[in-house]
Amino acid sequence: MSYKFHQFQVVGRGLPSETEEHPKIYRMKLWATNEVRAKSKFWYFLRKLKKVKKSNGQMLAINELKSVCKDTKQLKLDVVNLIVLG
Repeated sequence: MSYKFHQFQVVGRGLPSETEEHPKIYRMKLWATNEVRAKSKFWYFLRKLKKVKKSNGQMLAINELKSVCKDTKQLKLDVVNLIVLG
């Protein structure tokens, strides 16, 4: 069984509160098999990095990013460089 990974851009923030009326907006570009898994990864990383949980957060947008690169060799190199460089 093979999975097709797609790149998603997910945008979210913490819920507004009395102390912080305009919370900071966070955007992540993630690789996932579908939209649901991209949302899940977004909340996982946001919880680890910025201490914002899904129950206290708000999803603003999720978009699938289409690749404009026709050369698959170049695309594979870009992914390898991304992994190596972090």
